[in-house]
Amino acid sequence: MTDCVVEAGQHHTVNAFRREVFAPGIPRNVTLTERKLWSVNPADHDWRSQYLHEIPDWLAGYFGRRYEKLFNAASGGRRRANTFLRQTIGESVLPRLRKVAAQYHLAADVIDLPFGKLLQSLPSLDRSDLKKLAGQIASWLTKALCDFTDSFDGFTQDEKELARRAGLSFVHLGELVMMINFTAPYWGALMADKLTERQAHSGMLRMMAPEWWYLRLKRARDLQREHLAIAVGQVQKAASAYVSRKTLGEWVEQKKRNLEFFKKFDLQNEEGQRIALDSMVHRSVANPAIRRCELMVRMRGFEDIADEMGLAGEFYTITAPSRYHAVHSKGGFVGQWNGCNPQDTQRYLCNVWAKARAAISRAGIHIFGFRVVEPHHDGTPHWHMLLFMRPQDVDTVRDIICYHARIADSEELQSPHALKARFHVEPIDHELGSATGYIAKYISKNIDGFALDGEKDEETGENLRDMAKAVSAWASRWRIRQFQQIGGAPVTVWRELRRLRDQRLTDNRMDAVLAAADVGCWASYTQAQGGPLVARRDLIVRLAYEITEQGNEYAEDVQRIQGIYSPLIPDSEVCTRLVKWEKVPKLAEAQAEAGFDLDLNSPWSSVNNCTGAERRRLKLELQSRGFEGSDDEVSILLRGSGITYRGTGMVRYRSGRLVDVEDTNESECWPGWSPG
Repeated sequence: MTDCVVEAGQHHTVNAFRREVFAPGIPRNVTLTERKLWSVNPADHDWRSQYLHEIPDWLAGYFGRRYEKLFNAASGGRRRANTFLRQTIGESVLPRLRKVAAQYHLAADVIDLPFGKLLQSLPSLDRSDLKKLAGQIASWLTKALCDFTDSFDGFTQDEKELARRAGLSFVHLGELVMMINFTAPYWGALMADKLTERQAHSGMLRMMAPEWWYLRLKRARDLQREHLAIAVGQVQKAASAYVSRKTLGEWVEQKKRNLEFFKKFDLQNEEGQRIALDSMVHRSVANPAIRRCELMVRMRGFEDIADEMGLAGEFYTITAPSRYHAVHSKGGFVGQWNGCNPQDTQRYLCNVWAKARAAISRAGIHIFGFRVVEPHHDGTPHWHMLLFMRPQDVDTVRDIICYHARIADSEELQSPHALKARFHVEPIDHELGSATGYIAKYISKNIDGFALDGEKDEETGENLRDMAKAVSAWASRWRIRQFQQIGGAPVTVWRELRRLRDQRLTDNRMDAVLAAADVGCWASYTQAQGGPLVARRDLIVRLAYEITEQGNEYAEDVQRIQGIYSPLIPDSEVCTRLVKWEKVPKLAEAQAEAGFDLDLNSPWSSVNNCTGAERRRLKLELQSRGFEGSDDEVSILLRGSGITYRGTGMVRYRSGRLVDVEDTNESECWPGWSPG
């Protein structure tokens, strides 16, 4: 029956697939890859199953195709294919896969839960399965809370007792969440003995919300899938550098969906003015080009300050020990790989830097600059840092960072190459180029590949511009912060000040900071804020926030940036966000989706069968033209009559649009606005 609706040219493909998947004699409970290989070589199925059965299908497909290609070779195909399974899969891939899978294994009592088997197969779930699982977990926790609170003795209004019960209930749900390998919200506050009653209530609301669980489960699924792909060698320059092909494809598709979403909406203020949402996104730091330019401006500003102060610049590279790397740079699995993912490696590098920075601070040395994080070909992160310091502190800073970077697994550092790979330093030589020039390539490579046409990536040998997408997808998947400023004034304050443009502030100190930000001089802005080594508490200008108590569905306070202020000056707050914007559908888009004919010359009727949604769209269009957009105005238009404006003109509602009409001799009209 299905073949009847398939194009003729596809019959052979469909039937071949059916023969592969539904061929008689195939054992039950086999994977899709095993089913396909049954038609290639059924005789070796039982022996082959020990190597392929436990590999998930989205990973096993590659190995299945490799096996089939070897098996169909002209000579010795069966022997070569089975050798591939025994040596490559059995001796290399499976041990690594099991090492990673063990990190996500669930206890037996969890698997026995109604949703246990579904949770155990999390990496293979699609969106509908994730939503189903999210609902089941939320219901399970809700029932657990009800059962737990039933154990309390009677009703009480005592505030201390209510707080105690809230804390106990939160701990009970949090322990259940930990049992299924997740962490409850605000669990860190509990461990630090800082949990409040409000946080306990909000945390429980989150743990009982299917929407919250869906996002957590999707995030966990994506990370597990990518981690398993690293384990079996599908993330490397010989296969797909930085991220797996599937993750890169998902990232590209998500970017396309985001763009299509932005195109369907406008931002509208209280006065009815509209701005296209996609144009606003394009003008923000979400635009890679703007983000890159801002980073270069900040980096150049730091360099100008360093030159003015007579400071020395150093460019450091720090890499994790070999046990954090999955694949050698020249190919082949790293035997001592510990099964860590890029997030684990990033935490290790952050710990190295925290210890080094603490030692530098104890030595009384001050530094500032930038840090860039980028991946090796197998997804393992490493750091590049451009730091400025006094010339007399250079040797001490080198020794401190070198010590902490090389102390772990130092026994493997037996060659100059290994020492350089773990920690390398390049003094900034102004005769060879500026300090900004040293880091510009890394900034561009990790954003959009600007001005890197024709340059090759040292990791992969591919064009640097082409690899920028993969690097961005890697940072997005693992949520690794690619760029971080070390020292100096905060960039968020700089962005808020630039909203004020050429305004003047009453206090000279604040106005100097604003003037520097307005002209785009990062060096002047930093100096006006207190210099590159200023402490946060000593900043001249800081952010002011608007707090909405219990502002979201989990009864949590919502904090939004409202403006700027100076802690040194009383009553100095300046609002930078005077206009409130909300996201609304585009009028033309909404009408097209509702089935309206946008041809203004088409026939029209005086009767408009308008739904509630359409009435709202008409109100918005009236408001965008300066009308009040009242229910009376809408009703007049929907009856086919018009609304006058300026005393001479009229608007009417035709074919789903407001149309200007000059003739006011109508049987019914509504007096509208008359400016000036």
